[in-house]
Amino acid sequence: MGWLRKIVAYALAALSVGAIAWCVAAARPVTTTVPRPAPHSPSLLETYGFLEHAPPRTPPELTTEVTVADATDADLAAVPEGKIDERLRQMKITVVHRLTLDSTDQQAAILRSEGAFPDDIQGFTDRQLGAVKAEDTAVLAATTRLAPVLTTSNGRTTIRFTLTLLRQVEQDALPRLDFLPPTATGAVPERKITVISPQWIVFRAERVTPDREGAGRLEFTAYAGPAHLHLAHRTYGRPDATQQDLFSWTPVLSVFTAIALTVYLAKALGPAWWRRMSNRELAAGAGLCAVALTFALFMADMPYLGPVILFGALPVLALRHARRVVPGPPPWTSKDALLVTGVGVLVASGMLAWSFIHGQVPPATLAVGTATAALAAAGSAVAFGADLGIAVLVARLAAVSAGVAVGALALALWVRALMSGGYFPPDSVRLVLALCWSLIPIAGAAVATRSWSRTAIVVAVLGSLLLLGWPTEWLDTGSWSVQPDQRPPESPLPPVLGQPLNEVTRGVLGLLLLTFVLFVLRLRRLGADLAAVADPAVQATVLVCLMVLYLTPRTDADSSVIDLPLPSLAITSLVAWAAAAWLLLGPRPEIPEPASRLEHRELIRQALHRRLLHVSEQELYRLGRARLGAGEITMEDFEQQRLALDRALTKDPPHTETAFASSAGCSPWQNGLAAFVVSLLLSLPFALIYGWPSGVELTSWVFDSRFLVALPAFGFVYGYFYPRLRGTQPVTKALYLMSAALVTELSAYVPSLVDPDIGGWDKLQVLAIVVGQVALVCIGLGLYWEWRIMYVAGEPWARVRNVRSVRSLATPVVAVVIAAGTAAATSAAGNTVDRILKAGSSTSQSAP
Repeated sequence: MGWLRKIVAYALAALSVGAIAWCVAAARPVTTTVPRPAPHSPSLLETYGFLEHAPPRTPPELTTEVTVADATDADLAAVPEGKIDERLRQMKITVVHRLTLDSTDQQAAILRSEGAFPDDIQGFTDRQLGAVKAEDTAVLAATTRLAPVLTTSNGRTTIRFTLTLLRQVEQDALPRLDFLPPTATGAVPERKITVISPQWIVFRAERVTPDREGAGRLEFTAYAGPAHLHLAHRTYGRPDATQQDLFSWTPVLSVFTAIALTVYLAKALGPAWWRRMSNRELAAGAGLCAVALTFALFMADMPYLGPVILFGALPVLALRHARRVVPGPPPWTSKDALLVTGVGVLVASGMLAWSFIHGQVPPATLAVGTATAALAAAGSAVAFGADLGIAVLVARLAAVSAGVAVGALALALWVRALMSGGYFPPDSVRLVLALCWSLIPIAGAAVATRSWSRTAIVVAVLGSLLLLGWPTEWLDTGSWSVQPDQRPPESPLPPVLGQPLNEVTRGVLGLLLLTFVLFVLRLRRLGADLAAVADPAVQATVLVCLMVLYLTPRTDADSSVIDLPLPSLAITSLVAWAAAAWLLLGPRPEIPEPASRLEHRELIRQALHRRLLHVSEQELYRLGRARLGAGEITMEDFEQQRLALDRALTKDPPHTETAFASSAGCSPWQNGLAAFVVSLLLSLPFALIYGWPSGVELTSWVFDSRFLVALPAFGFVYGYFYPRLRGTQPVTKALYLMSAALVTELSAYVPSLVDPDIGGWDKLQVLAIVVGQVALVCIGLGLYWEWRIMYVAGEPWARVRNVRSVRSLATPVVAVVIAAGTAAATSAAGNTVDRILKAGSSTSQSAP
């Protein structure tokens, strides 16, 4: 490459960077937006009313009167009976808007002739008069809106709009009223609002300056911004905090569980993992990031520390580790680079379109800067790659360089808008953070599978976008035309792990979920070899996964010993640890494992032959006494038959008895996956009792869905470590599994079962449901495993379990009886049982 071409290449690159810097320097904070047409079809009211009519001689006046009262039986007559909970409080909110105009105003004529009722009445009142929202409440019935009433007197026309809201709240709930400003152009900017609440008290008012305030009445004037009122019922009073004991089990369980998880996490990685320098550097870096992130979660004066660590430092650390661990270079092609560049250009085009629409950069400056940056970057790439001698490759390099320049310009303008504190594209923060966070699962999947995968990258990016809550506002085209000071505030999401559900909390929950998924992938990779069942690192990995699934955090528990809002952990996590360790750890007899399914078939046949000889010997002793006494056979015949059976039993190798305790020639991962699927199918009907996962979005829903796979995880342990479990037969091993799973499941309900305020019948029903579920899953899994062992060996199941024998049907009959009892108990379960079950299985609640 000649020196002249180098100078040209570097000069073009500098020109591209300069164009980007020029556009960023010319950018200004976006404080207002350019009005755009609303996404809905305008009604005649808007087309010929507020938007185009001449200003009236007297400005219009808008008053809003809100009455909050307890709902009566007559108010609730139209509400379905199943929605009303007598333990909760029902409230009725009546909103009356009065718009006063000159009688000659065109609005009155339009309302009389082209009334919006009932088709567009909701959109009209919300946009022109301002929406009234009742937050932190449950909806009992849809909002009803009456037809507008017009009255004229003394040259003034008053239009009255009335709507009614029926809501339901907890007895100790503190509902909130939000008064959102009108969003339509030309709407009345000033509103007189009166709140009448004879049975409720306004104890907090945000962005409100009262004009008049008294018992059960508040009058104020609202302008362009929203206003918020918090209410409390007159009969509600929170008791003073009681003195807590100096000793509390909450921090003890929390610290002990954290220690156990940390120890087993270190053991799960294994000594070989810790011997590698790159892994130790990763652990040290991740530990420092975890400490800094923990401090950032509880330090309000450093809001940017958490995002910088979670979406900046950790992705760089993960990618660096993956580059060092994964063998060989990534198998990317030029087509992959073009595809990624094309997607980036599409996103960047949307960001630049936003900058153009909202006037962040002058149109001429933006057009010239974008074109200059792209063309100069492409020219620089051509100059640098001219020595390659392949025109197609040089053209692709130029296209990628131009796309990178456009993306860099869009990102720089976005950062400029973000730093200026102005209005920036909807959901753009979540989009950028999700793309940054997706580098962590991409690197993690590459390390877990020891290869770079295009499928893993696509799944990681899509999963990261959904995890961070994107997109939510891009689908609402109306958000592009809303003025910044008129945007309604986002409703606060319920906290998780004691923290608000913001981007940082979502990212932390995503890291926990990613760690769990990577551990499962590690079990899959190590489970290809039968020696994994005796590997302490694999056993520790399974224990960590079980403990995570049985973690039950609470958001309302504070520690009286440690001055930190640690989550209270139910004892189920520790019990699951102890129960699984009891199943797996300890010495076990050596079991000859078949190397293939053909060898497994031979071992099963030998075992069936030995079982037949044992049964024949038992029959000889059972029938021999009667036949000897009756003279049907002589003593010499009896001894001859007994000796023949003894010789046959001695001839067969003794290890054939353990053929039903082997892995059947399958890998641990195959066995574990089959057992998990069967356990999940057997336990899914009980989700109708416990309830399906709940959550306002994907992050909290995934976090709440762990209880669905907790018991099937014990089934996974059954299949994965089947040769090491206690017992020598499938059903026997299943009974041991049932003991461990039952103790773990019941431990979540111990506080409720010892509560003296809960009746004995309710406790009995809870026991029946939990025992029935565990018994059905474990015994059903044992019977399935017995069938599977015979199926893999190519033998019929009837050779080990004869359906004509009452004794052989004892175990499945017990399972059916327990399941039937469970169904009967469930059908009779009341509110108390339902509350106990949901509190014990949900991740957002736990037994105290």
